[in-house]
Amino acid sequence: MTVAMQLGNVVDGMIVGNLLGPEAMTAIELSMPVLLLLQMPALTLAIGGAAESAVLLGKRRLKEAGGVFTASLAAGAAVSLLFALLTPVLPGTLAFALAGNESMAALVEPYIRVNFGGIPILTVAILFCYFMNADNHPQLGSALFLIANGVNLALDILFLKVFQMGMAGSALATVIGYLTGMVTVIFYLRSKNRMLKLSGHGKGLICVKMAAVAGIPTAAFTLMSALKSVIVNSAIVRFLGNDAMAIYSVCANAVLIAELCVGGVIGLIPNIAGILYGERDYYGIRALCKRVLAYSYLTIAVLLALFLLFPQWIAGLFGIQGGEMLEMCMPQLRIIAFTFPFYVYNKFLTSYYQTILQPGLSTVITVLQGFGVAVPFALAGIFWVGLPGVCVAAVVSEAFTILLCVLFRRGGQRTGRFPSGGRYMLPSVTEETCLDFSVENHLEDVIKLRDALFVFCEENGIREKDAKMIGLALEEICANIVRYGYRGDGRNFIDISFTIQDGSCLLRVRDDGIPFNPLDYQAEEEESGKLALGGIALIRKIMSDFQYMRVLNMNNTIMELKMERKAERVQAG
Repeated sequence: MTVAMQLGNVVDGMIVGNLLGPEAMTAIELSMPVLLLLQMPALTLAIGGAAESAVLLGKRRLKEAGGVFTASLAAGAAVSLLFALLTPVLPGTLAFALAGNESMAALVEPYIRVNFGGIPILTVAILFCYFMNADNHPQLGSALFLIANGVNLALDILFLKVFQMGMAGSALATVIGYLTGMVTVIFYLRSKNRMLKLSGHGKGLICVKMAAVAGIPTAAFTLMSALKSVIVNSAIVRFLGNDAMAIYSVCANAVLIAELCVGGVIGLIPNIAGILYGERDYYGIRALCKRVLAYSYLTIAVLLALFLLFPQWIAGLFGIQGGEMLEMCMPQLRIIAFTFPFYVYNKFLTSYYQTILQPGLSTVITVLQGFGVAVPFALAGIFWVGLPGVCVAAVVSEAFTILLCVLFRRGGQRTGRFPSGGRYMLPSVTEETCLDFSVENHLEDVIKLRDALFVFCEENGIREKDAKMIGLALEEICANIVRYGYRGDGRNFIDISFTIQDGSCLLRVRDDGIPFNPLDYQAEEEESGKLALGGIALIRKIMSDFQYMRVLNMNNTIMELKMERKAERVQAG
């Protein structure tokens, strides 16, 4: 979904730059503060609400999660309609204030005007995308952005090249694209597997507040980005000229290319880590973060090499293909490429802290990255060195933001303002031991798995009675998955996580088979007086907690057993 969104933004800039010239691309960059502010309520409620809903789903609080979804959608629609009513009033004034001269304002004004009128469509689309992604339908969220940007790019060529509609045509193509992409919402609302339901349970304002608080880092980042764009763009246009602004626009798009390459990977954090955090699967969160960072930096290494070796290709994509502007652009692209590693890490931290409901720390990063550090460094670069100074300042400010964030987090952890536990800040667990593995969908593998679990329990002081109950639960659930969970003879895997944590055993079983809720099945058995799959009824009686949810296209069964360690029994005796 993130890749599709950023690809549309980047290619949109390429088309405008090639068909309308560098001035038009400059106009889009000058319009960005207004576009960011228009989209800020949608992004705040979407990202914050999706993070809250993911944690609530992980805790199996479905009604509250649905309330957050409904309230976020209603609030976002209301605010966007208010913006749309201001379409006849604000665009002209804002265009001249941003552009600084009449010729550039003439390009900026129609672009802003169409975005004002179309913001309700973009708002609803953004909200549905993020909530569909969190609600086990990432394919629909991706499809919405793919359709939206595919239509947008096709209409860009039609409106700009054939109908000669100028900047208004470019903005109109975006609005129509998102309206077309919302056909996926129909499939989502009709899906039998969705967990988020539209509901009005009288706590709408509370739910909006929950989403808004969780989305504070997003709001802060968007606001800071808008202020940064206003200040830095105005300084470049007024002191360095329109050509320098066009080159800076290419550099800004270069950062979008980095976001394009790794945004989809980092986008896994709010959707998967939110569920894991709600389930208290801290081992899984650490494994996820390690994998996300590894994939992100492998991609960034390749991208950095391309920018250093072939900057003329990047400039050419945006319509700068020769002459003095190309000579000016190539060294700036090489410099700006060194921001990528630091930028990615800041994005990772912002997304992660927002997901584990630490908006304070996440907000500090966004304020520093988007304004507090970036703007002073950029202005100093403009006045001391010129355009190269802006690009060098971008690199230094991203690295300096990481340093300040680390110092702020460690200081907060020492004073107790933030949870301890290093950079991941996971809740303190006095004792945690984890056995994490996967098996193929064969009964003999399930038996081997059960025996391995017995050995693990013995090694970690779990009494034999508890170990047998856990082994029974594991064998029963996994055997039913093998027998009934898959159609055909394909090779499939079952993921199992067994955690000993603070006096409890948590057994998590995930599989990508057909949807099957053992709790519903047992309820049907009790009504009919039968006990097919008889072990499930027994598991529910012996386990302290037994829950199921269909998340990320997988069956997730979680069982908890409160138990005593051998050492505790001996000491008590």
